[in-house]
Amino acid sequence: MEHQVVGKSIPRKDGVQKVTGSALFGADISLPGQLYGAVCRSPYPHAKIKAVHTELARKLPGVRVVLTGADFNKLFGQFIEDQPIIAYDKVRYQGEPVALVAAEDLHTAQEAVRLIEVEYEPLPVVNTIEEALQNETLLHEDWSAYNIVGACHPVPKTNIGDTFTLRKGDVEQGFAESDLVLENEFFCSMLQHTTIETHSALAFADRATGEITVYTPAQSPFIIRGILARAFGVPLEKMRIICTEIGGAFGSKYEAKAEPLAVALALFAKGRPVKLVFSRHEEFQASVARAPVKFKIKTGVKKDGTLLAQQVTIYWDTGAYVTTGPRVNYNAGFAACGPYKIPNAQVDGFCVMTNKSLGTAYRGFGVTEVACAHEYQMDLIAKRLGMDPLELRLKNVLEDGDLSVTGESMRSVAVKECLEAAAKNIDWSNKPLRWTSSTGKLCGKGIACFCKLTGTPSTTSVVIKLNENGSLTILDSSREMGQGVTTVLPQIAAEALGIDVDKVSVSPVDTAFSPYDKTTTSSRSTFHGGNAVLMAVQQIKDQLLILAAKHFGMPTSQMEYENGTIRCKNDATKYIHINEVGESGILKEQPPVIGIGAYGTSDIFDKPDPITHQSQRPTVMWMFGAQAAVVEVDPATGQVQLKTMGAAHDVGCAINPVGCMQQVEGSIIMGLGHALMEEMIYEDGELKNGNMVDYKVPTFMDSDVDLQITLVEKNHPEGPYGAKGIGEPGLAATAAAIVNAINAACGANFNSIPVKPEHILFRKEG
Repeated sequence: MEHQVVGKSIPRKDGVQKVTGSALFGADISLPGQLYGAVCRSPYPHAKIKAVHTELARKLPGVRVVLTGADFNKLFGQFIEDQPIIAYDKVRYQGEPVALVAAEDLHTAQEAVRLIEVEYEPLPVVNTIEEALQNETLLHEDWSAYNIVGACHPVPKTNIGDTFTLRKGDVEQGFAESDLVLENEFFCSMLQHTTIETHSALAFADRATGEITVYTPAQSPFIIRGILARAFGVPLEKMRIICTEIGGAFGSKYEAKAEPLAVALALFAKGRPVKLVFSRHEEFQASVARAPVKFKIKTGVKKDGTLLAQQVTIYWDTGAYVTTGPRVNYNAGFAACGPYKIPNAQVDGFCVMTNKSLGTAYRGFGVTEVACAHEYQMDLIAKRLGMDPLELRLKNVLEDGDLSVTGESMRSVAVKECLEAAAKNIDWSNKPLRWTSSTGKLCGKGIACFCKLTGTPSTTSVVIKLNENGSLTILDSSREMGQGVTTVLPQIAAEALGIDVDKVSVSPVDTAFSPYDKTTTSSRSTFHGGNAVLMAVQQIKDQLLILAAKHFGMPTSQMEYENGTIRCKNDATKYIHINEVGESGILKEQPPVIGIGAYGTSDIFDKPDPITHQSQRPTVMWMFGAQAAVVEVDPATGQVQLKTMGAAHDVGCAINPVGCMQQVEGSIIMGLGHALMEEMIYEDGELKNGNMVDYKVPTFMDSDVDLQITLVEKNHPEGPYGAKGIGEPGLAATAAAIVNAINAACGANFNSIPVKPEHILFRKEG
């Protein structure tokens, strides 16, 4: 049966608010009597704190609170509680908070910060992954002193904050049986999320009730609530997170950042709210970033191109604290060998500590980076074997029924279809890998594919309320941050119930009232939230049948619900359409019509072996896609222009096709920045380009790219209407495809991103 709402490109539910400026973001929220917060931050990347002098700041008129680590030595963290809210013995990165101020106005708070004097004793700076692995200077002397609250595996007396291993078969035997064994390295730079909205929080501590309320643009309010409750010793029910709109996230607002600082100040503000908004400089220097990462990859292959073995070693530079590094390490580790049939595999991942800002969650949780490494390797193998890069990939990609490197029997795999569609979108078969344009530009094409899991196990709950006028309100905690969840969930509800989608809305997120959702990450909101909505809708239908039966004076067994109509099976004159249920009278003076749905994946989750990570099913959903790029390189200037990007992504079922296309379009331009320009540059622990002038991101002028996008729809058997995720996958293969195209154009082997003009000008032919 053809769907009525699902599969239709309806306008975004949040569109009018966003374009008219009426949407309220974190910095837009103010409360009566609020104070303004500011942070005194360390100028040193690594130093002992000998003394903090706050006398002058405390005497400044208008200053109400001054806190140091000596006043408030609390630790927090999602996986391991290793991070002080305010540094109290030493600082581990430039910009780490050493004192907090709250004042009557922002200017006074900032002036008070300038009056705080801190005595430091500089310590040796750990700058690189290589220096961290030498363990000559330890950022954390005793990992056992911290409380481990998640899946985190630090190595004692080292700078390694987490480890991940995956084993399948015997890689050494696989290499011995190979005709060609190729070893390479790849490096990805540190990136800033550069969201339009910086981090912010407004906190209020009610002295009468003990309740703490935080207004914040959080991605994962229930995770942040848990982190704050543990850190401040408050029961969960006393820690309330009220979510504002999010002005961009991409993982940066996944974990607690401004929130702990605002709460700490609020606890000493004598019942007055405290508002803290990061400046752009603070956002660069002292918030979060995508970790730099170094890959070592070794692959064994037969002469005909059959992959036999692959060994991948990954070093994530997660900066001064562990933060979300373990989850990035885990997710990327499972995807490190790509979407290929490889009988023998070994992956080792390490999170290492350096004196940099915090390397944490970034769109894709490491999959964009591992795609660069394994797809660079595939192109080099193809070159050595004299094979077409597309042919090599098609020969080895996973298909339904194949065993992955995790030991899972794969299903609903469309990576082959995605590769073929992406290649077709740039006319792959009718163009050489490398040519010169009529204007002397070096031209090349490249292709890349990927696989990505979603976080498993996890749970999403929804409550759906049928209002007395017949409209429908969805209460859920999936956060709208551009991916379209507040449009897609109403579409799923409307389709299932047969109601007009205009009658369906999504409520704001408030942990005091909204049902539990683990997190808005991992491209899981449509899959998990959609399934929960379908469960809740069925309960709505069942209750409406009871009310309609009562209204018509007949047994419930005589009623049925079909295509939005509640009707009597034996009397065609007795019916009510869901769009008219508000006027029908059946809802008056009756119990509320409320449906509850909870979709969780703990029952399907086959916990991987702790050493090999072999699992019959480590994730409920795999996502696949491919992208193919055509570039032009100016040999005189080294400038690269992305001319065409052909993308193909398996979305399972496109609930809102235009929304899916927009996700891929935005991802391509975002990935272009990763491939060609974005890079946080540190020297001896000091960030040198922490501003929007020196840190380069793509602008509208860079978006003149011919985008050819195909949505492949291979239904997932457990997805709502067959849907899979698309929020992160659109980015995953972008940089990899561009780098491969540049290497083809230049006849080079660039093995790091970004590929900058100076690299091209001084290249060596590969």
